[in-house]
Amino acid sequence: MKIHTTQNLNSLAQNRSIMSTNKSGEIRLNYSEQMRKMRNSVPDTYESGVSFRGKKEIVTKAVEAGKKTFAEKVANNKVVKKSINSGLFNKATEITSKQEVMVQSGSALGICLILRPGTLLLFPGDKNKKDCKYAAVHSMSSGIWGFVVPFTLIKPTVTGYNKIIKDMHKYVNKYISESMIKRRNPHLDMSSIKNADGTIKDMKEWVDREGRVFVTDFKNVRKIAQPKHISEVSEDTMKKYFNDLDTSSIKNGANNLVTKDGKKAHIDLKDIYIALKDKESGKVKYYPLEHAEENILKDAFPDLDLNSVGGKGLDRLHPDKWLTKDGKAFNFDNNSIFISDMAEAEDMIPLITGRVREEVKGKKVKIKDVCYQNNSKDGVHDLGTAIERDMVEAGWANTLQDKIGSWLPEVITAYPRAAATIAILPFLLKHVFHIEKTKKPKQEVPAAAKEIKMDSVPSGKEVA
Repeated sequence: MKIHTTQNLNSLAQNRSIMSTNKSGEIRLNYSEQMRKMRNSVPDTYESGVSFRGKKEIVTKAVEAGKKTFAEKVANNKVVKKSINSGLFNKATEITSKQEVMVQSGSALGICLILRPGTLLLFPGDKNKKDCKYAAVHSMSSGIWGFVVPFTLIKPTVTGYNKIIKDMHKYVNKYISESMIKRRNPHLDMSSIKNADGTIKDMKEWVDREGRVFVTDFKNVRKIAQPKHISEVSEDTMKKYFNDLDTSSIKNGANNLVTKDGKKAHIDLKDIYIALKDKESGKVKYYPLEHAEENILKDAFPDLDLNSVGGKGLDRLHPDKWLTKDGKAFNFDNNSIFISDMAEAEDMIPLITGRVREEVKGKKVKIKDVCYQNNSKDGVHDLGTAIERDMVEAGWANTLQDKIGSWLPEVITAYPRAAATIAILPFLLKHVFHIEKTKKPKQEVPAAAKEIKMDSVPSGKEVA
């Protein structure tokens, strides 16, 4: 594995102060409306690798437009986005993930009862109409049992399994052991699950190893609206983040923003995001300045004295109070500011801070961004519980175990279901197509074959 080393980096471009105005009169800095619409920047999520091979540079202008792949064009399509973000789609995916067997069985039922028989009966050949009827009945029988068995046997079993996993506190030491709970949730503080008398607390009272509310879902990560460069956001958004902003100063550039009384305009530390671009891959990642790791600050601001920034979160000082390595006041460039606002963003992305973890699959070792669970204490300054390597690996094991829990009943009932499919065929043939299988008559032996000619049978003795 390659070790990350910090390097001195140059900015992408010099500060620009060119003003552009769109048709609605909305003022935007340093970037045209056409380029804004063409912008394409897809940062890594915690499922994507982090490359430390190339140099990184602070982005001090709107992200350059790039060529979109076909997949990206589809993903950015308004109809696709609206469909994916709809409540109906979310509900459908939730049901599908929880009732995978029943969804598949229901789909198969529609195909086996309607589509396949209909196709067979509508387009039969001249010589095989009867065979098509037999095939249609077999399809119907398969579809019926393929739904009845999962509905009566598999669904209750899977539902029970999912209930045990969801409400573990009700079934501890009955159907699920404490060791299994710990294996499935390595971030859980096991000492928090019991009362003083040894009884199990409700899961709502459990806490994780970082002292936050216990959350089982490792994939439901905390997300933010994809940040936009300060030159791209609307005038209304600028007024939201720069208190008492004199909007006429926008045309003078990001570093010359002033309030209505002529003072330097101020933006809170919690509202500032910075972007770093990897020169080798061209990928851009966004980091909250309040929580960015030291290695990110080193890459973004080579001259910064890291001892002057304070800690992280509420302990971190505003850039106005930072110092350079030679003890001078640090000149923070407002052109490096990106703003995350729901009214401006087209996408939601995972929140990352520059913290990383290893991911090992077989002999391959990858470095991944650490994301955070949706259990922040205050929703602003606290990030939430970091999703570390042990949690991710437990997630893989849990997925496999849950798949087995869902599919084992399916495997066990496969043979009985196949036998039942064959057994019901005569009934369906008789009552649907009024066809009864006729037994083949026994072939009688001709009478001539029964007669035994005595003279043709050897006597056993020779005649002298």
